[in-house]
Amino acid sequence: MIEGKLGQLVGRSSGYIESLPAPVRRRVDGLKGLQKEHAKLEAQFQEEVLQLEKKYFAKFTPLYEKRADIVNGATEPSEEEVEAGKQDDEEDDEESKEVSGEKKDEPSESVKGIPEFWLSAMKNQVSLAEMITDRDEAALKHLTNIRMEYLDRPGFRLIFEFADNEFFANKSISKTYFYQEENGY
Repeated sequence: MIEGKLGQLVGRSSGYIESLPAPVRRRVDGLKGLQKEHAKLEAQFQEEVLQLEKKYFAKFTPLYEKRADIVNGATEPSEEEVEAGKQDDEEDDEESKEVSGEKKDEPSESVKGIPEFWLSAMKNQVSLAEMITDRDEAALKHLTNIRMEYLDRPGFRLIFEFADNEFFANKSISKTYFYQEENGY
């Protein structure tokens, strides 16, 4: 009920501006003009940001493809990639060894790729973790890749790829997002 009444007020004047003296109303109109200029610049800025995102997305794509290959067991990381990853984690490893004792590497040649990588990644992202239910978790264990693609018009599509599972027949599920043109973009 309140929402309906508030909805009727959208776009209606409160009478405040009309009650102001003419020179003050003129200044308010000037501020509105400045805001329009700001909106035009903001639209240009957002368009340039989008073009920059697309440029770097093209550079990131081979890395994403290699990540998918490693996660799904199609390939192994190179020695250089492994060493670069170890260097970043050396401090963390030292702390975890002190806390939990050193774990011995167990031969697990039968494990392909990184099982449940995407489920784990999502559960470690706070805002996503809050949305994942037990039912979702069972299906997300079969998630093998998440890809993104830009659209011709401003927007993008997320593509979720799955291994065979009992939850749905589709190998992929996509969700498309379109940017709304508000304040220029």
